[in-house]
Amino acid sequence: MEVEKPLGTREKGRMTMKQNDRRREGRVALNLPARISVGSQLSLQGKLKDLSFKSAFIAMKNSVYLDMNDEVGFSIQRFPGDGSRLIQGLARVSRVVAGEGLAIYFTRVDEASSSLLRELLHL
Repeated sequence: MEVEKPLGTREKGRMTMKQNDRRREGRVALNLPARISVGSQLSLQGKLKDLSFKSAFIAMKNSVYLDMNDEVGFSIQRFPGDGSRLIQGLARVSRVVAGEGLAIYFTRVDEASSSLLRELLHL
C-alpha cells in the first residue's frame, strides 16, 4: 500500500496532486509512441503527452469521432523502437480535445504492463 504524500510536493522528479488539481494521481510529461485502437478495424498512432498510473493524454492530429466513455485499446512503447516492452490494455475516453488528442483512463492493464508502468513512473 502506497503512503499518501502531502499535496503539492515533489518526489523523485514527479509532481503529486496540487490542492486545486482535480486529478488524484501524479502525472509525468513524456514523449513516447502510443497507439489507440477502436475495435479491430481502426488504429491511430500518436504521441504520449503525459501519463499517470491510471490515465494518459495522447496527442494525435488524426480526427476520428470518439466520444466520452468509448472503449479503446491502447499501447505505449516503453522505449521507442522496442516493441517487446509495450504497456498495453483497455481504456475509456475521458476527454477529447479537437486537433490535439484525447485523454483516456485505464480500465484493464495486465500485470506485465502494470510493472512497466510503475517502472516508467518511478513508483
